[in-house]
Amino acid sequence: MNFLQNNLKLATSPYLKQHENNPVWWQSWSDDVLEYAQETNKPLLISIGYSACHWCHVMEHQSFENEEVAKVMNEYFVCIKIDREERPDLDALYMNVVQLIHQSGGWPLNVFALPDGRPFYGGTYFPKEQWIELLQNINQMYHHHSDKTLEYVNSLAEGLTKMETIELKSAQNFSQNKINETFEFWQQQFDDEWGGFNRAPKFMLPNAWQTILRFGFETKNEECLIQSKITLDRIAFGGIYDQLKGGFSRYSVDPYWKVPHFEKMLYDNGQLLSLYSNGYKVFKENEYKTVVDETINWLKDEMLSPENVFYAAIDADSEKEEGKYYVWKSAELKEILKDDFTLFQKYYQVDEFGEWEHGNNILMRLSDDEDFAEKNNLSLEELKSTVIKWKNTLNPIREKRIKPHRDEKVLTSWNALVITGLCDAHQTFNNDEYLQLAENAIGFILKNQWNGETLFRNYKDNQTTIAGFLDDYALIIEALIKLFETTSTLIYIETADKITQEVFNQFYNHKNKMFAYKSHYDTPLVNETFEIYDNVISSSNSIMANNLFKLGKILNHQDYTEQAQQMLANVEDKIFDHPTGFANWINLYLNFSYPFKEIVIVGKEAKNYLKEMNNYYLPNSVRIASENETLEITKNRLEENKTAIHICENYACQIPTYSVIDALKNI
Repeated sequence: MNFLQNNLKLATSPYLKQHENNPVWWQSWSDDVLEYAQETNKPLLISIGYSACHWCHVMEHQSFENEEVAKVMNEYFVCIKIDREERPDLDALYMNVVQLIHQSGGWPLNVFALPDGRPFYGGTYFPKEQWIELLQNINQMYHHHSDKTLEYVNSLAEGLTKMETIELKSAQNFSQNKINETFEFWQQQFDDEWGGFNRAPKFMLPNAWQTILRFGFETKNEECLIQSKITLDRIAFGGIYDQLKGGFSRYSVDPYWKVPHFEKMLYDNGQLLSLYSNGYKVFKENEYKTVVDETINWLKDEMLSPENVFYAAIDADSEKEEGKYYVWKSAELKEILKDDFTLFQKYYQVDEFGEWEHGNNILMRLSDDEDFAEKNNLSLEELKSTVIKWKNTLNPIREKRIKPHRDEKVLTSWNALVITGLCDAHQTFNNDEYLQLAENAIGFILKNQWNGETLFRNYKDNQTTIAGFLDDYALIIEALIKLFETTSTLIYIETADKITQEVFNQFYNHKNKMFAYKSHYDTPLVNETFEIYDNVISSSNSIMANNLFKLGKILNHQDYTEQAQQMLANVEDKIFDHPTGFANWINLYLNFSYPFKEIVIVGKEAKNYLKEMNNYYLPNSVRIASENETLEITKNRLEENKTAIHICENYACQIPTYSVIDALKNI
């Protein structure tokens, strides 16, 4: 291969292809590229981003499209472009490097490394002149102060090893008192007025609010319930939610959920389907149903591929301007809506709270429909029909604008989150289309991304090129468990167990009894990494631990439950001081510290009973339904001409009941 040219035309990643015409001699990450760097003794310049990243586009325009800058980069470095969504392993490694150096990180992520990939310096966004100066200084240091370069390499390697060290702890019982104290501490971080946590920018963090909602419901903690309701309301009313079409942006730059970073990511929307579906079960708030319906319609219209799986993301920018597709001038709205404009203006805060910059407005709300209707002397039905009319008027007009770029790669892990969200929506609202979408997507993944041994991460242009990481495996297992609990179809739980066995084969570390992020078939650049911190997506180890707990209950595999207990023990001391970073671990902690039920339904009406049972919020349970005694947990439970519901705890069961209503009294 000729490395003295830009070779990204060979890539399938939409992010990499955005850079295929840069004058920089970009390469994709590969062993061949590292060998070339070692042969020429050039350091690596590794630039990491993603297609919907606003500041990635800014740096590209200022520096990577500039001939002067490209000349310096090409002369001194072997330049590698990486899509962080395709290679989260490399992104995590080099992000940790930048965080060690600067105590912060972000994208674009730009790291300098030895020709073999070991890093010695890095940062995020650099303006053009500062970037050129840095390139020259790094080149000077690498070739004329190699001892200093190696000192940085070794220092960072030591820091990375410390970051990734997880000690094996003694497994133990988990205390209700301790987790209750954790929630008391967590509550101090709530934003009581605007919801979420008391900080800006604000990420929605659905995994945290799933756990807080569960704790509030299960322990009747009013503060957690009230705060969950405030958060769900404020996010749904805010500019972070697309008020016209549905779907959520990635985060809000302010405390009010007003101004979003406008890109829409598949992983957020999948998780929020689950959160709002569960929120509806608890609060019976019709606006949550609207959010779920609209978001699924948006997924179908904008994100669904011809293969019935979902694309990754939609950019923030169109016509080189962030948010341009979504915002409105008040004069434009007045001309379109005419006599309706005054009411519309009040409802969506046009020229009031929703005013943004350059005379643009972000549509958002400050109250629910009932309150607004009452204040404006309207019936609720009248208001709802008016809002539908506005959406039917404005959406076709907005559709004519130049749309933001869509990243049309398919990621296994993010699709798994949507599958889980669609199942939760189906369980709550009994919409069969939601389940069909979920089953279509899992069908494609199991046929095309799973070969019985390896689960692949990416799919684009009929190609799948990257073996999956732990999050791909863990999230697919989670989705398969959810599908089994939704449909009682045995193949889903059998496949979940089969993939779990492969996770043990490929990722398990026998020293600390955790799972590495990369398969043992891959050689780590610096050290073996273990993902334990929950972020906008839960950590792969916390997902896997929750999976093992549930699989242990469903399949009566005590070793799975004990493995989950061991993993939780390994991180337990970190949980209490940083609850948001361990939200999904706390969910597992609740499984061990509070009563957890196995709901076993056996008989001819098992599927119907399961469907009815799934309408209720039962986070402290697994649900197994079968017309026969196929699974171990269903053995000796079949009664002639009856469908029995067994409520069990650690396999000790109450007297069976024969209706869902009676069973619920015992949960």
